[in-house]
Amino acid sequence: MFGFPDKLTLFDPCKSVQSVSHFFWFFCGFAALWSLCALWQKKEDIQMVETQEREPFHWQSAISYKTRDKIVVRGYDVNELTGNINFAEMLHLVWKGELPEKNVAKMVDALLVCFSEHAMSPSSAAARMVMSGAGYIMPGLAGGILSIGYTHVDAHEAAQTWITAVKLMKEKGWTLDQTADYLAKGIRNKEKDDAFVRLFGERTVIPGWHHPQHIRDLRSPRIIELAEKFGVARDHVKFVVALENTTEKYWGRKLYMNVSGAISSTLVDMGFNPDECLAFCAIARSVSLVAHCVEEKTREKGWRASTKSKITQPLDLALQKPDYYDGPSDRHLSEGKIAEPLTRAPYHYMDPSKDK
Repeated sequence: MFGFPDKLTLFDPCKSVQSVSHFFWFFCGFAALWSLCALWQKKEDIQMVETQEREPFHWQSAISYKTRDKIVVRGYDVNELTGNINFAEMLHLVWKGELPEKNVAKMVDALLVCFSEHAMSPSSAAARMVMSGAGYIMPGLAGGILSIGYTHVDAHEAAQTWITAVKLMKEKGWTLDQTADYLAKGIRNKEKDDAFVRLFGERTVIPGWHHPQHIRDLRSPRIIELAEKFGVARDHVKFVVALENTTEKYWGRKLYMNVSGAISSTLVDMGFNPDECLAFCAIARSVSLVAHCVEEKTREKGWRASTKSKITQPLDLALQKPDYYDGPSDRHLSEGKIAEPLTRAPYHYMDPSKDK
C-alpha cells in the first residue's frame, strides 16, 4: 500500500539557499512595515496630545475685551471714559495703550482739526464721484479713503523716511544739518550709491514735500509752531525743519514741506509708527469726506452728466467729443471678422426730431 518514490529526492543546497533568501527578504519587509505602522501610530498619538493641549480658537488682544455686562478698553471701563476724555485722548489710548499727556492730547487734537478739511482734493473729488454713482454714504466714504496713498497724503512714506534718517544720524554721530544734507543730496542725485538706496530706495522726490496748489503749504508752519509750543517737537520735527532749509542747495530754490510731512514728523515724535500716521490722516479726512458725500447727494444730480445744470458737469458729453480724443481714428472690422452684420440703425423706428 505504501510504496517508495520512483526517484529519491536528495538535498539540494542551491534551492535551500534560495528559500532562506526569500524568507530573509520577507522578514525584512515585514519588519519595515511594522516599523512604519509603529511610527504612524506614534505620530497620531503625538498629534492627539498636541490637539488636546492646544486651546480652542479665540481672539487674543491687548486692546480690549467685553462681556455681557462690561466693555473694557486698555483696562478702562468704556462708560468711565465716556464724558471724561475727548476723542484725541481716546485715539491715543486705543492705539498706544495709555492716556496721553496733556500736551500730547492737545497736539493730536490740533492735527485732527488741521487735516479734517481741504476743499477739493483727490479724496473729496473721488468721494463725490463715487457718491454720484452709488448713491449712499459707505461707498462714497470708502472711495475717498482709497484715494489716500503715495501721491495724495504720503504720511506713511514720509514718517519712515524721517525715522530712517534720524536713526542714521545717531549711528553716524552726525548733526541734523549733516543728515539733512545727506538725504537731500541722495534724492537729488541721479546716480545713487548702494548705501543710500538700501536706506531710502530709488526715490527722486522728498516724501511729505511740496504741494501742487499751495507751493508753500500754509498748514505746515502752524503744525511746527504748535509742536514746539506744546513741547512735543523732538528729533524728527527738528530734522524736517533742517531738511527744508537744505533743499535750496540742491534744487536751486527752497522746497517746502507739505502738511503730510509736518504731521508725520510730529506724530513720530509722539510715538506713532508709519502705518498709524497714514491711518491718522484718513481718520481726520473722513470728517471732510462725509460732508462732501452728503452734499453731493443732497445738492447735485446723480451721475454728474446733466446738460441742464448751471455748471458744466464732469461727465457731460461736451467734454467727451472727438475733439478731445487722441486714440486710433474711426475704423471698421474686416469683412472676414463680421459674422452678424448690422442691418438697421439703433432706434430706427423713432423720429430723431422728437428727441429732447
